[in-house]
Formats: sequence, C-alpha cells, structure tokens
Amino acid sequence: MEKMSYPVIIVLGNLMDSMGELNDESSSRMDLAIDVFHKNSSQFIITCGWDYRSDSNIAIADAMKSYAINNGHISPEVILTDVNSRDTVGDAIFSKKNIVTKKNLSNLLIITSDYHTLRTHKIFSYIYGKQYSIKVLGSKTPKGDDFLKSESESLKIFYKTFAGVKSGDDMLIYNRLREKHPFYNGHVYPKI
Repeated sequence: MEKMSYPVIIVLGNLMDSMGELNDESSSRMDLAIDVFHKNSSQFIITCGWDYRSDSNIAIADAMKSYAINNGHISPEVILTDVNSRDTVGDAIFSKKNIVTKKNLSNLLIITSDYHTLRTHKIFSYIYGKQYSIKVLGSKTPKGDDFLKSESESLKIFYKTFAGVKSGDDMLIYNRLREKHPFYNGHVYPKI
C-alpha cells in the first residue's frame, strides 16, 4: 500500500453481536484500518457507531476500539470513539463536530466496505465541505448488485433530505438532521 499522509483514519461500523463481537464486515473494515495505520503515519483512528442493540449496552464504536487494541496492538490513547452516529450521515456529522474540528485535522481517510465507498465519499465530502481532503478505502466484501442499487437509492434520499443546505454548513446540516432524518428526528429512533 502506498504511503499516505492522512493523520486520521475514520472507520465506519457495520454490525456486531450482543457481546460486542464484530461481524465479518466490521472486522474486515477494522483489519484494513489497522493495516493502514501501521504502514502510514496516522496519528488517530476514529471509530463511529452507537449502542444500537436492544440486547446489549455496547456501542459499536467501543467494540471497534477494543478490536483495534486486541487485534491490532494499537494504543488506546490514539483510538477516539464517537458513539452518537446511527448511520453514515451521522458518522460524518458527529466525527466532524465532536472530534475532527476540535483536533484541527483536515486530511481524512475513511474506511468502509467496497460497495459503500462512493456513497461514503459523497456524504463525507458534502458534510465536511471543500476545506477537507477526503479519501475513502473499501474493504473487500462478497456483496452483489442489490447492494449497489440500495446504495444509489440511499444517496438519492440523502440529497433529498439535505436539499437547499450548503455543503460544510455545520449548523444547518445538524438542524436538518434533527428535523428530517428518520434515524434522528424521532420517527425510527429517539430524537436527538
């Protein structure tokens, strides 16, 4: 893998079991993040994801951090977690709001699954704005064309939800998330 200058790697979660064991897709994302972290000069890994399971009180961001410590031999101090996000949109908004801007970082490497890279890049680029350099890497998955169609539909919904809101405008983007996104406005999950 080529040498990169991304001081922060943001890893998006997928799923885990009730004990905090990551599924294959989440593990594959973390394995890629660990590999990139060790081969490059990254300062931080940010893991994203909330406590989404009703049979557990573990946030997937914390489970991913544990995985990186135990399987990647990465110091806990360099793994930052954000447990507010419930999807990719939230991953972008809350990683920016709660960690990236506070640490004054601007070059970001996002790690997700291969089928999810295009939508991830578009969402993160829109939410972060033009002053950030964003690259997305995807771990290999056996997903088929149905997932690509779903990704395309999800991206259309994202653009519809945030229509009229300027890219990179943190306050307006956050307010729109609270008002219009069903994962955050109380329609599917509790309102933030």
